[in-house]
Amino acid sequence: MKISSIVFFIPVLSFGQLSPEIDKLNRELSKSDRVESSFIGYGEGESKVYKLFTEINKKASDKEVEYIALNGNAVSKAYGAKIAFRRKLKVMEKLITSYLKNNEKIITMQGCMESNSYLADELYQHIFWEKKNIKEKVFKRQYKDSIQSLKNPEKGLLDFVNMLDTEESKWTEKEIDSLLIQFDQLILNDPASSQSLVEFIAESYYYYTEIKHPEYYNKLAYFEKKYHSEMIRQYLEFCSN
Repeated sequence: MKISSIVFFIPVLSFGQLSPEIDKLNRELSKSDRVESSFIGYGEGESKVYKLFTEINKKASDKEVEYIALNGNAVSKAYGAKIAFRRKLKVMEKLITSYLKNNEKIITMQGCMESNSYLADELYQHIFWEKKNIKEKVFKRQYKDSIQSLKNPEKGLLDFVNMLDTEESKWTEKEIDSLLIQFDQLILNDPASSQSLVEFIAESYYYYTEIKHPEYYNKLAYFEKKYHSEMIRQYLEFCSN
């Protein structure tokens, strides 16, 4: 009986651990009080925090990424969730459920713009904008191929196109839509969901995709009344017409 108990706990303990190298990187990442883009500030200096994120992305196993995304401070969770999404790990529902439950606030800095947000908001928006990224990478890849096919392309132009990020997403647009619908249900079923997150759902379908979801009406009406939100009200009217 004792032997079986020891065997049972081995995978549990190993899952909850990070390798020394990843643990060190994650500890450094956790010292930051905000999530940063690759270049920040008015001088567009390279973010040391983002460099830590890229190192973890290169070296961490899938299990380590999942552990980081579910544990630690809000900054490491946010970066861990981005990596989990990039790798298409089967943990997305667990992440959004955890982030909605804990409702953790986070500070983000994109370029020189700093703002307050929530972990759940950042994850949802990151996934939503992936569809745009997919389209942009297709365009960049086609442009890169066209330049490289020239007989004597200028070196400066060739260097520029070689710097373009053309790595294909592991997701299709159809899969993104399906994941967002799944997230919508989880968010709208939670009466504690933040105003900013519910408003982004309404805004994305109203302004960016012009998609009607009349099946969301009653739940959105609850949030419109709770937050007195003009954005949610506009989307409700849009769904009614």
